Amino acid sequence: MRGSVVPWSGSSRAERLPPDWPRIRARILRRDVLCRVCAERLSTEVDHIVPGDDHRDSNLQGVCSPCHRVKSAREGGLAAAARRASARRPPSPHPGLIER
Repeated sequence: MRGSVVPWSGSSRAERLPPDWPRIRARILRRDVLCRVCAERLSTEVDHIVPGDDHRDSNLQGVCSPCHRVKSAREGGLAAAARRASARRPPSPHPGLIER
């Protein structure tokens, strides 16, 4: 696959999927023929409604590639912002303040 990006490159996501993921994926795509986000295109991917490792059917939905890309990018951006916020140093006290 010359010039293509390997899905989940640099991620441990594939390793965290259950061993029967292909069967689960097929079941969800049969259940959700149309994308559960836009309801216009056929579902081609399985998305975790609540991000994480909950692989129960109630947390999985069939989605089209464009909707999955947008949702994943939004979730990734929110996660990155949360990591940046937690990594910030607390503000230093103003040098003119005297502690007693």
